[in-house]
Amino acid sequence: MQDLGAQDAHNVRLTGREALEITGVERVTSFDVNAFELVTTSGNLYIEGDSLHMKQFDVKAGIVRIEGHIVALQYADETKRKGFARRLLR
Repeated sequence: MQDLGAQDAHNVRLTGREALEITGVERVTSFDVNAFELVTTSGNLYIEGDSLHMKQFDVKAGIVRIEGHIVALQYADETKRKGFARRLLR
Protein backbone atom coordinates (compact mmCIF):
# COMPACT_ATOMS: atom_id res chain seq x y z
CA MET A 1 0.00 0.00 0.00
CA GLN A 2 1.22 3.48 -0.86
CA ASP A 3 2.23 5.75 2.02
CA LEU A 4 0.66 9.17 1.42
CA GLY A 5 2.49 12.29 2.51
CA ALA A 6 0.77 14.98 4.55
CA GLN A 7 -0.15 17.02 1.45
CA ASP A 8 -1.60 13.91 -0.25
CA ALA A 9 -3.89 12.76 2.58
CA HIS A 10 -7.53 13.38 1.72
CA ASN A 11 -9.84 14.53 4.48
CA VAL A 12 -13.16 16.35 4.55
CA ARG A 13 -14.29 18.42 7.51
CA LEU A 14 -17.79 19.90 7.45
CA THR A 15 -18.75 22.33 10.20
CA GLY A 16 -22.45 23.07 10.61
CA ARG A 17 -23.13 22.65 6.87
CA GLU A 18 -21.70 26.15 6.45
CA ALA A 19 -17.91 25.63 6.31
CA LEU A 20 -16.06 22.89 4.46
CA GLU A 21 -12.34 22.13 4.55
CA ILE A 22 -10.92 19.58 2.12
CA THR A 23 -7.35 18.32 1.98
CA GLY A 24 -5.71 16.22 -0.71
CA VAL A 25 -7.09 18.43 -3.48
CA GLU A 26 -5.19 18.14 -6.73
CA ARG A 27 -7.23 20.71 -8.67
CA VAL A 28 -10.50 22.60 -8.81
CA THR A 29 -12.18 21.68 -12.09
CA SER A 30 -15.11 24.09 -11.91
CA PHE A 31 -17.12 26.12 -9.44
CA ASP A 32 -19.95 28.59 -9.10
CA VAL A 33 -22.35 29.67 -6.35
CA ASN A 34 -24.25 26.36 -6.56
CA ALA A 35 -21.59 23.70 -7.18
CA PHE A 36 -17.92 22.83 -6.98
CA GLU A 37 -16.11 20.05 -8.81
CA LEU A 38 -12.75 18.98 -7.36
CA VAL A 39 -10.20 16.31 -8.19
CA THR A 40 -8.81 14.82 -4.98
CA THR A 41 -6.34 12.06 -4.20
CA SER A 42 -9.40 9.87 -3.48
CA GLY A 43 -11.29 10.66 -6.70
CA ASN A 44 -13.62 13.32 -8.05
CA LEU A 45 -15.62 15.17 -5.41
CA TYR A 46 -18.76 17.14 -6.21
CA ILE A 47 -20.20 19.67 -3.78
CA GLU A 48 -23.67 21.11 -4.14
CA GLY A 49 -25.11 24.02 -2.19
CA ASP A 50 -26.29 27.60 -2.12
CA SER A 51 -24.25 30.80 -1.96
CA LEU A 52 -21.01 28.82 -2.14
CA HIS A 53 -17.71 30.65 -2.34
CA MET A 54 -14.09 29.58 -2.11
CA LYS A 55 -12.56 31.00 1.02
CA GLN A 56 -9.08 29.56 0.36
CA PHE A 57 -7.27 27.41 -2.19
CA ASP A 58 -3.70 26.52 -1.29
CA VAL A 59 -2.42 24.71 -4.38
CA LYS A 60 0.87 23.66 -2.83
CA ALA A 61 -0.73 22.19 0.32
CA GLY A 62 -3.79 20.86 -1.56
CA ILE A 63 -6.29 22.56 0.77
CA VAL A 64 -9.62 24.07 -0.24
CA ARG A 65 -11.98 25.91 2.11
CA ILE A 66 -15.53 26.57 0.98
CA GLU A 67 -18.24 28.55 2.75
CA GLY A 68 -21.97 28.71 2.09
CA HIS A 69 -24.90 26.37 2.62
CA ILE A 70 -23.65 22.83 1.83
CA VAL A 71 -26.43 20.55 0.53
CA ALA A 72 -24.55 17.51 -0.82
CA LEU A 73 -21.12 15.91 -1.17
CA GLN A 74 -20.63 13.10 -3.65
CA TYR A 75 -17.69 11.11 -4.95
CA ALA A 76 -17.90 9.78 -8.48
CA ASP A 77 -15.67 8.03 -10.95
CA GLU A 78 -15.23 9.40 -14.47
CA THR A 79 -18.08 7.35 -15.98
CA LYS A 80 -20.65 8.77 -13.52
CA ARG A 81 -19.34 12.31 -13.73
CA LYS A 82 -21.42 13.52 -16.65
CA GLY A 83 -24.78 12.51 -15.15
CA PHE A 84 -23.99 14.17 -11.84
CA ALA A 85 -22.71 17.35 -13.47
CA ARG A 86 -25.84 17.54 -15.60
CA ARG A 87 -28.02 17.23 -12.49
CA LEU A 88 -26.11 20.06 -10.79
CA LEU A 89 -26.52 22.38 -13.75
CA ARG A 90 -30.31 22.06 -14.03
